[in-house]
Amino acid sequence: MQIIDPITLKKIEIKDIKKIYEIYDLYQSDDNITEIQSSFYSKIKFPSYENGEVFADILDKVRKSLWLKKLDEEIPFGAKILEAGCGTGQLSIALSRFNRSIHAIDISIGSLIEASSFVARNQIKNIHLYRMNILKMAFENEVFDIVISNGVIHHMKNAHVAYLELIKKVKKGGYIILGLYHKYSRLFHYFRRFLVNKFGLSKNLLDPRFKQINSLEKTYSWFLDQYKNPYETSHTISEVIVWFKKTNIELINCLPFDFNMDQKILQKNSNEQIYLYRKNKFFLFLKEFGTVFNYQQIIDGGFFIVIGKKMN
Repeated sequence: MQIIDPITLKKIEIKDIKKIYEIYDLYQSDDNITEIQSSFYSKIKFPSYENGEVFADILDKVRKSLWLKKLDEEIPFGAKILEAGCGTGQLSIALSRFNRSIHAIDISIGSLIEASSFVARNQIKNIHLYRMNILKMAFENEVFDIVISNGVIHHMKNAHVAYLELIKKVKKGGYIILGLYHKYSRLFHYFRRFLVNKFGLSKNLLDPRFKQINSLEKTYSWFLDQYKNPYETSHTISEVIVWFKKTNIELINCLPFDFNMDQKILQKNSNEQIYLYRKNKFFLFLKEFGTVFNYQQIIDGGFFIVIGKKMN
């Protein structure tokens, strides 16, 4: 199946690194925020690579992340995957085994260069990189088994509009995976960001994540992404549930809210209490607001992942 017409592609030749890499450039701007974010992420190249990092190191990250390990185990052999907002490509690389076809897009040419450099060095043949705007994607509709946008659309002018574009690309019966900042569990991060930026207080004392990062490159890129990002929004599960209902998407799982170590990521949780709190707006609000005091959410900067399935 031909997803895009090669005649329409421009090849960007990157000659300032050891080899010439091809990144398909189909980028079209839509607003100032897109341009600002494109420039910002071209500079910080988030998430960064450590010197000497290889494919085995990326796979090691998969094994250490329980949800990512489960996702990698459950995505079928030969699946077609779109990662929308791939950054330096680490998630796409992590999922690139088992004869999957990975199509990774981003608006940041700097980040894409990092991704293409790693892909070339490690001779990964099934990842295709594009400079492309989520709001102006050049892919046909309903061609991907999995569409992933992890920590991306909350940096766009309108996250809901971006979501509507993403679900167009999901096959019927396929899955969409969204990672978003949470409206309540990110409150603590907003407070510490204010203290760091306003009063110059040490980020190392306020943010426990810095104690877990063991390289200057990763520390710097995390700091810029979390404390100097020019634009972001935050959301709730209740909000995403409304998005899903209006677009015929079945809510399958929500991490960390529904997460169960024994439960599959791409399978509906069998716990009836989960469906009760999802339907009751008051109990759902209490559960969501409770994440303000969740230590892991404080470390992660207030982040949640929602998985939906496109109904036939």
